[in-house]
Amino acid sequence: MIITILSFIIISITWFISALPFLIPYHILLTSQSKNIGYKLSIEHIIIVYIFVYYLTGVLSFTGIPSIRDIVHNSFGIITPKGLNIPPDEINLIPFRWITEGVLPYIENILLFIPLGFMLPCIWKKYEVLWKTALSGITFSLIIELSQLFNRRITDIDDLLMNPLGALIGWVIFRLLKEHLSKLRDKVSVQSTNIEKIPLLLREEACFYMASAFAGMFFVFYPFLRSLISRNDLFKTSHNIIARVYYGRFIS
Repeated sequence: MIITILSFIIISITWFISALPFLIPYHILLTSQSKNIGYKLSIEHIIIVYIFVYYLTGVLSFTGIPSIRDIVHNSFGIITPKGLNIPPDEINLIPFRWITEGVLPYIENILLFIPLGFMLPCIWKKYEVLWKTALSGITFSLIIELSQLFNRRITDIDDLLMNPLGALIGWVIFRLLKEHLSKLRDKVSVQSTNIEKIPLLLREEACFYMASAFAGMFFVFYPFLRSLISRNDLFKTSHNIIARVYYGRFIS
């Protein structure tokens, strides 16, 4: 059991590592632009946003997105000369269609996005506005669902409903704990500045982290690192736990 947990931790670290080729160049540019306007990002902020990216890569692994290799090689036969060949049964536009089969998948999709709704306003003050956090939850969920059109996963309206609901619950939890988090937020959050024009890289920092996490899983983890992991029997066992719960299949 301990070995399985340790191997799972190692696998989850590879999710984060896959984002580094995109995260590091972004951070270099971000630090440079911040210095140009006389604004310094705290070490605590850097640490918390790396935890944020780690969480995002975990969400993308659990939900299952395609890789660049799937698109280029058309691994699932989705792309045809006549357009996209997407089986109708892989798209569900009827809310709560499968709720009679159990509520666990709905609860899982809610829980998966609660940290998103909590961390966004905790790190970036502009997300204290409810609609901005809700929009981020909807957008991130929509990107995941649309990408799943290319890897034979079910694109489900229920996920688009439950994921943002989880983000909203996370936001409510943050609001309830806001006063108790004041000291932590002073260290990790991006403070308001008197600068008239804040650089895009700093203004939309959260969006760039989401993009870095997605790019890392899409371009690095799924095409390359996952295949290395699947060759190791120890790591394969842990990865199959994820596959069994979220993908409904084992690594072959």
